[in-house]
Amino acid sequence: MAELLSSSPHPPERWDRLSWRLLVVGCLCRVLYAALYPMNLAGDEAYYWEWSRRLDWGYFSKPPGIAWLMALVTGLGGSHTVVFRLAAAVIGAGSLVLFRELARSLFGPKAGWFAVCLALATPANVLLNLMLTIDAPLVFCWSLALWSGWNWLQGRRPGLWLSVWTVALGLGYLSKQMMLVFPLLMIVHLALSPELRPRLRSAGLWIAIGLSLICLLPPVWWNAGHDWVTFHHTGGQIAGDTDDRAPGVSFVEFVLTQAGVLSPLLWWLTMAVALTGLRRYRDLDAAGRYLTIFSAPALLVMLLMALRQTMLPNWAAVYYVGATLLAAGWLAGGAPGLRLPEWWRGWRRLALGMGFAMVAAGYVWPPLIAALGHAGHESLDPMRRLRGHEQAAEAVAGFLKTVPRPDQTFVVTHGHRYHASHLAFYLPGQPRVYRWESRDQIASQYELWPDPVEDGKTGWDALIVVPDRGRTLPNRFIGGFDAVEPLAEIDVAVSPDYIRHYRLFLGRSLKNWPTGRPVEDDDSTDTDSAP
Repeated sequence: MAELLSSSPHPPERWDRLSWRLLVVGCLCRVLYAALYPMNLAGDEAYYWEWSRRLDWGYFSKPPGIAWLMALVTGLGGSHTVVFRLAAAVIGAGSLVLFRELARSLFGPKAGWFAVCLALATPANVLLNLMLTIDAPLVFCWSLALWSGWNWLQGRRPGLWLSVWTVALGLGYLSKQMMLVFPLLMIVHLALSPELRPRLRSAGLWIAIGLSLICLLPPVWWNAGHDWVTFHHTGGQIAGDTDDRAPGVSFVEFVLTQAGVLSPLLWWLTMAVALTGLRRYRDLDAAGRYLTIFSAPALLVMLLMALRQTMLPNWAAVYYVGATLLAAGWLAGGAPGLRLPEWWRGWRRLALGMGFAMVAAGYVWPPLIAALGHAGHESLDPMRRLRGHEQAAEAVAGFLKTVPRPDQTFVVTHGHRYHASHLAFYLPGQPRVYRWESRDQIASQYELWPDPVEDGKTGWDALIVVPDRGRTLPNRFIGGFDAVEPLAEIDVAVSPDYIRHYRLFLGRSLKNWPTGRPVEDDDSTDTDSAP
């Protein structure tokens, strides 16, 4: 590694060979880890799996792509944790191949090797290749669109690459709304590049964009019949509530989070390269301008948004693709227009070393913490939220066997949507689990699905699962049954450092499905706690 990071020249064939070897070894390690240490599903994974059992043209917060993908994965391998872990690893491997190919196409074989190094040294890439959520297919589609778009711009078999670009956009739209930014950035890139500006008059470009937008028709049609719920949800996230904490707290929190998921020095390098590219845009070559447009403006917007609102760590994920590729090109001796201080290249060993060390720790730390008896420790275990769900389901299943009418008893949870999703996945037989929303509003996909009365369960009993010790049932919910009686309080001991608490109730003979309290009623103590 030290020899490769030195300034000594190597033939292109060697860079190609080494980048492929590194890529294959990295992907095999991830597949083996996923197979040997399949942790419980994350909340979003279980939630999207629930979507996949009720395939539709749209869903509460996202387009249908993740549900369709999960249905495909479970159809091929079954509803098992390890199947989702392996599927994420395979999709991540595809993204890494695209990453390498694009870097090589833009800056040469050496840049391809640096791109693979940078990707594998990024802690966020570990999660991306272990969790089957919307970000895995989104990053794949974004990378495919970047690669095919570049080949089209270079005039390499334009019909083929424009077709691939169209497909990448369409699948990306179905994965996450963020993909809609991509064609807009392509238009901006063409408009700002005099040599490419004539492409704006190309019928092929607009036909490709138009055809890709056809993929939005199913979720738009679905939203038209559901009060445009996805549009309201997305608009609320973009607008965001102004952060009521001290000025600058959300910004510092966002920066520290981004530095943590990319590793500090690699985040600093990618941001420095991207923002320098934006400042020296006119001095860059075609490859540098292309990657700058697809990274720097959006990353800058994200930083500005963080000044006023809390930002989720994954919102900027796809914009780091271009920034990291630009950094790989610069480290390989390309993108001369950046004019960065030459001594910065001397930090590459430390930056990559720190990144790989954090990645290694990310793999080793969770099983080590568990082996030492501290699984779920609030400060020590980064996988705390993935612990204990299977054990909780086993405990609930034991009580489900003892109810008076097990064949006419459904399960319902209070609190965060993740509770219902995890129970549905890990309970024997993976039954339908309902969620009661404590407020009179649509807060998740559960409120859009039929409730127990609509499912013909009037007169059935309910095993009611309430997270958190001491939490009570609202009177409006109790009124939906002939009677509600407490069954037990259970403690699920993940480790001495982490105990999940649940209260179980038996609701006898469902009369009606009660609505939640008015949203504006702030006097209630009922909370929607996350797991």
